[in-house]
Amino acid sequence: MARVVERASPRQLALEILYAIEVEGAYADVALRQRLRHSRLSRRDRAFVTECVYGVVRWRERLDWLLSQVCRYPLCELTPWIRNALRLGVYQCLWLRVPAWAAVHETVALARRYGHRGTAQLVNGVLRALLRQHASWAFPDAATQPVAHLAVVYSYPTWLVARWLERYGWERTRALCEANNRVEGVTLRVNTLRTSPQALAQRLCQEGLRQVAPSALLPEGLVVRGTDRLDTLPSYREGLFQVQDEGAMLVAHACQVRPGQRVLDACAAPGGKTTHLAQLMEDTGWILACDPQWGRLRLVQHNVERLRLRRVALCVADARRPPLAPGALFDRILVDAPCSGLGVVRRHPDIKWRRTPADLAALSALQLELLHAQVPLLAPAGLLIYSVCSNEPEETWAVVSRFLAAHPELHLQPLATAALPPAVRPALREGVLDLTPEVCGTEGVFVACFGRQG
Repeated sequence: MARVVERASPRQLALEILYAIEVEGAYADVALRQRLRHSRLSRRDRAFVTECVYGVVRWRERLDWLLSQVCRYPLCELTPWIRNALRLGVYQCLWLRVPAWAAVHETVALARRYGHRGTAQLVNGVLRALLRQHASWAFPDAATQPVAHLAVVYSYPTWLVARWLERYGWERTRALCEANNRVEGVTLRVNTLRTSPQALAQRLCQEGLRQVAPSALLPEGLVVRGTDRLDTLPSYREGLFQVQDEGAMLVAHACQVRPGQRVLDACAAPGGKTTHLAQLMEDTGWILACDPQWGRLRLVQHNVERLRLRRVALCVADARRPPLAPGALFDRILVDAPCSGLGVVRRHPDIKWRRTPADLAALSALQLELLHAQVPLLAPAGLLIYSVCSNEPEETWAVVSRFLAAHPELHLQPLATAALPPAVRPALREGVLDLTPEVCGTEGVFVACFGRQG
């Protein structure tokens, strides 16, 4: 990837990040954070770059469909630089309402920089033709081509739309696609051991945030808008909050922990659920947080120390082979397992282009292996909680069914409805939480709980 010059323009920086995502496999959030950290862009330009990168990634299928109507070459035959420059130009014109002359001029300049005179002429012609004609085009027909219609209109891979349509039907699939494309602020989990939601909201306003509102679901949640640098706020450094989606917060509530218990968080990094469990336990008892990579476990350590929690211990360990002494038992074991992440495409839209159906089977095998390894560590009256940020059957109900078949000494323990907000209770099925984003605007999450028979 070409090195970003110190004074790269916002559009140049956006294009280089898009190239890194498509060609080098970079994660959108990581690439943005790393490149913006070393830029000298203003807050407004940083916001523009962020919007362009996430927007192009989120709407890639629809952008490519629009471009295919006027480009005389298949997009796959263009270089990644030119393909993404075209997407970037169209996104600015049709989504951000940037004046056409400005967007076309800047995109042609990028095509010349990362291509040559001929590609600059191609980009100029394609963009001008698209802007003249796009209002007259009809998307694939919903009645005769439902998969193609939803894939183009809402910008999703066809394989994912097809499986959702089969499982959920037309209306729910359309609502799910729409919800996953709607981002409405960042959710914070208030560290109630050190402050209150009301006090933190007031503090955030004093620190310059203009839009702070209470969560509609959880009493410890706040929703903020209008900033991309929460980690620079004094209140963040003082440990008064953790950035965490409401769906992820539900997992700790579903664990039904109590002060004084022994808890194992088998797949702890980056520590959002670990620290939430400690908060719900009033920082008493003992939590062992494990992860196989020290680099990732350091994120847990950072959050534990920042939030000033005392009862969390860290262990570099692969949860498939827990390095614990015989007889070490836990009242609660949380397996927040590695998964496809297809429940969090709302905030991480690049996931939908990374995953394939084959990934689901491979991840399902890993998830089962992780669950099997925890059974000997579960206290007689303890609970084993399984969660993933996915709602795909291979990672959810199939895992539950296969796990129970292998462990007749365990049963499915219905989640306590009192532990969950009323708005999400309709997503309970057989005592298992299977919450998709269109229900109440959270990320997708699946939580099942197992206990010993008798």
